[in-house]
Amino acid sequence: MGKATRSLSGASQSKYFRDLFHSADGVTAETAETLSDICEREIAHVRVRLPIPDRGRKSRAAKTKVADPVMPAPSAAPDGAQSGFDPFAFSVVVVLTKEGREGLAGKLEAIASPADLRLLAKAQHVALPDGSMTIDALRAAIIDGTLQRVANRKAAAS
Repeated sequence: MGKATRSLSGASQSKYFRDLFHSADGVTAETAETLSDICEREIAHVRVRLPIPDRGRKSRAAKTKVADPVMPAPSAAPDGAQSGFDPFAFSVVVVLTKEGREGLAGKLEAIASPADLRLLAKAQHVALPDGSMTIDALRAAIIDGTLQRVANRKAAAS
């Protein structure tokens, strides 16, 4: 029989808090971000019950549709990324190790904005070269950076 709980810390814990607070009824986006920030600062480790409900983009998209038309939704997110983009929707390292270079390339193809790609790389600690690049070069740089990150992990483990 499998575990009935799961331990979360770091990026997975941050994503859990963001998704949890953004999906709560009656909680504004600003309040959800504030609560997420507080929990990230104050809580180092959390154990949650399984299965963890899917509260990703679908929940936020549904809430956005019912938003009051008089109150405009916040249009700017940090680093100029679109507010609906979640840089932790998938782990580049996990996708690369499980699905290979082609699997990661497929996931990155679904991201159309260079700002979102840069946000993903920054959030997941993937090194990118400085300067402006085409979107295809940016995707290739993320794949190369992820390959280097996996290689560094393997070297550190040996």
